[in-house]
Amino acid sequence: MKEKILISQRRKQFNNLDKLPVYDRSLVDYSRYNKSIGHAGVKYSMAIQATRGCPYRCFYCDVYKTTLHHHRRSVDNIFDEVKKIVDLGVKRIEFIDDIFNVKAKDFINFFNKVIKSNLKVKFFFPTALKGDLLTKEIIDIMMKGGAVGVNVSLESASPRMQKVMRKYLNIEKFKENLEYICKQYPEAVTTLNTMHGFPTEKEEEALMTLNFIKEMKWIHFPYLHVVRILPGTDLEKFALDHGVPRKAINESIDRSYHQVTPTLPFSKKFTEDFKIDFLREYVLKKERLLKVLPTQMQHFTEDELNQKYSSYFPTKIKSLKDVLKIAHITDDELKIKCLDEKEIEIPNLKEKIKKVYPVKKTNPDALRMLLINISTYFTKDRNISEYDVLEPPLGLIALLSYVNRVFGEKINGKIIKSRVDFDSYQELNKIVDNFNPDIIGISTMTFHKNFFHQAIKNIRDHGYKKMIIAGGPHPTTSYNEVLEDKNIDLCVIGEGEATLSEIIKKLIITDKKKLHHDDIANIDGIAFVKDDRYYERLTSNDLSEDIKESKSEEVSKIVPIYRYSKRK
Repeated sequence: MKEKILISQRRKQFNNLDKLPVYDRSLVDYSRYNKSIGHAGVKYSMAIQATRGCPYRCFYCDVYKTTLHHHRRSVDNIFDEVKKIVDLGVKRIEFIDDIFNVKAKDFINFFNKVIKSNLKVKFFFPTALKGDLLTKEIIDIMMKGGAVGVNVSLESASPRMQKVMRKYLNIEKFKENLEYICKQYPEAVTTLNTMHGFPTEKEEEALMTLNFIKEMKWIHFPYLHVVRILPGTDLEKFALDHGVPRKAINESIDRSYHQVTPTLPFSKKFTEDFKIDFLREYVLKKERLLKVLPTQMQHFTEDELNQKYSSYFPTKIKSLKDVLKIAHITDDELKIKCLDEKEIEIPNLKEKIKKVYPVKKTNPDALRMLLINISTYFTKDRNISEYDVLEPPLGLIALLSYVNRVFGEKINGKIIKSRVDFDSYQELNKIVDNFNPDIIGISTMTFHKNFFHQAIKNIRDHGYKKMIIAGGPHPTTSYNEVLEDKNIDLCVIGEGEATLSEIIKKLIITDKKKLHHDDIANIDGIAFVKDDRYYERLTSNDLSEDIKESKSEEVSKIVPIYRYSKRK
């Protein structure tokens, strides 16, 4: 019989983001990330999140399900953090918000403050601006204020598909704005995101998207992503309703975006021919490359451009030199002279961060919490076709910054990330042994869900018996699936700061001892199985000292008799 999952009341989101603590950048070692390429395709950058949630309801996305409502930090609050980061010597900042420009007035005011303060920094928008909300005035101010990486998302040029996916782009306005950027600001590195293979999409509709790209002559990095159907999204339901088999969806989840999947509504040949046309007639077109590459080389190092171009050709082309060779561009026509990495390095960043973000004191008896981000495969297991980036886990930084403010010396938190802080299960086990956490929190994306479950199994098999909680996009949208894993005690749904604080408070009250479902049932924003998993991991040896010190009539308080299911 399938165990019953209990879901507490949905926790209200923070509606005043200015009241949340500033991200404490000392909680991770940025020197371990800066030499790697991040989400924006650049090194030596820092990410900022200015908003939470998205006001739109595109059916392929899970953002609006993880954070139902869209809230923004004030312009002054955002600018103050930007200035603090620039004062550290950071020259590149990426906004990881979904549609940072959705409120035009704030967008304009922010860049006006940057211009007035004469900040020397370049901005990147890797998760995309909403292209049809831009105007010529907004574009002019944005570019004057230091925008370099201007990403916009079309997804499909088909009006019908725009309605089906609930994106509702004004395609003509979108095209007009993108043309204006390409023509008036050739120094802008434009990225256009499109998607291929939505359920019910027709071949002629896919070709409309391809033709849109071809008509936009000077886009720097156009991307053609094969649709992946993520669990918990409305796209998943739409796909199932239109005959896409569940098996095909499951097989496609961890595929890279360039790979042909069994969920496509087209023949394999159509998609492969489509991709060849896209690469040959646009990406590798000699005239276009000779136009855009000089600008790209001004803004990116050779390593960064190698990574960008190898993502188009995951098996054969590994570098910019390979691209020039296949496009028949000679040294006489274009010499490779990219941005020198020395120009973007940040001297003494670690020391500067320590001065700006003072080290927190902790009590020797503080509750120890280990936060683990599982979002990058180990070096030996990495799929060579994956678009491989390394980014500090900003979500966990936000969590620990908040918890530190609430509990002060009573909490001793540590953040680690796969491949950066541990590159094998043996290294992970060593960290767990040395830190000896009282609770472990793990976050992941759906793409890495199998890795996520294997990592947790490894921790349990190594002997860790205390609480493990899961959070992030995948546990929020697919908690039913996640809780089938009996190694996981509960899922945090949506924003985690207040929920995690309540769990920590319960643990502190119980002197870091066991929690069972009666302890957590009144905490908002969680899902769990009523089976006392945590208790069932404990053997009589684990509890022997407690029992010896207790009177016989108190034993039932120490070992509650709740045994709804047994661990297999």
